[in-house]
Amino acid sequence: MKKIKLLRNYIPQVVLFAVAIGIVTLSSCNKDDDNDPTQTILEIVENTEGLDSLAKYLNKYPSLTAVLESEGSFTLFAPTNTAFISLLNIDGFPPTIEEVNPDIIANVLAYHVSATRYSAGDLTSGVEIETQSEGNELITVNEDGTLLTGSTTTDIEIITANIAATNGIVHTVGSVLIPVSMEGIAEILPTTAGVIRLGAPFSILAEGLAKADIFAATDQNEETVPLTGILIGTTDHTIFAPTNDTFEELEITADTYTGEQWYYRIANHVVMDDITPEELLAAGQGIQVESAAGVTISISDIGELGSYTGIAFFSNGDQLPDAELVLPDAKVKDNGRIHVIAGFLDLPAQ
Repeated sequence: MKKIKLLRNYIPQVVLFAVAIGIVTLSSCNKDDDNDPTQTILEIVENTEGLDSLAKYLNKYPSLTAVLESEGSFTLFAPTNTAFISLLNIDGFPPTIEEVNPDIIANVLAYHVSATRYSAGDLTSGVEIETQSEGNELITVNEDGTLLTGSTTTDIEIITANIAATNGIVHTVGSVLIPVSMEGIAEILPTTAGVIRLGAPFSILAEGLAKADIFAATDQNEETVPLTGILIGTTDHTIFAPTNDTFEELEITADTYTGEQWYYRIANHVVMDDITPEELLAAGQGIQVESAAGVTISISDIGELGSYTGIAFFSNGDQLPDAELVLPDAKVKDNGRIHVIAGFLDLPAQ
């Protein structure tokens, strides 16, 4: 009986203690609720100092912004402004992002996004992060928690981790992440291949070049060398390059030709010699050069008949010009030069 009485004496205190615990717990929950994220990943990017460049480029691609503001559990590795400045300072990189092939920019940006939420604690050695890039290329986590991509920088550090969003998480990074498929891009930037591959005006030509290289890699003829190998080589060469505007006017897309057809058509625009603007503009009496396709190209002044410089190219053996010089020395690189032309040089009839 004494024990029961003793217990009854303590019941009010036990109840008070339980109530107090409940209040503390409730208070703690409310505090956590106050810290719950209120912004989407896209809103975080747009409202965070130092991510202005990323916000600017993302907003050029509605399909990407739609992902980053949609429901889900995403991860964004967000390059800082400094990361973009470092990218632009790479030798041979176009001076502004606007000069880069927009399809490449879109794919690089998508490489920074995963449909799976990875907090900093999840980024342990060997973890492979599937991204939203073409082919869902992977980012691999190194032993020290840095990131391994296709960049020349093999240990990309996370600067600020675990910025919570309503639809995932953001980690800021000090480098722009380069897809593994673009590994080695820094090495080709100072070459004519870099101009064609990255240049916004040459995206159709770049697609044709990619198809041509696939053909060359599978062709049984040992003399069929990949054209990109020529364009990154040390031998001086000149490219007469049509831009997207020309291809669109001619209604030519990357699917217009097979890889083999692209190969010989593009080879017909490459001359294994350094042809200066002075040589072209002094072509009043006509000059002849041989293309990498083994075709003789005649270059002569057609005077007032021309819409641009009046310097025309004849490569199919008839009296009608195939193209006209538009912009001499559009780009001069370490291993060659590029002249922009209006037209697509024909191959002689077989």
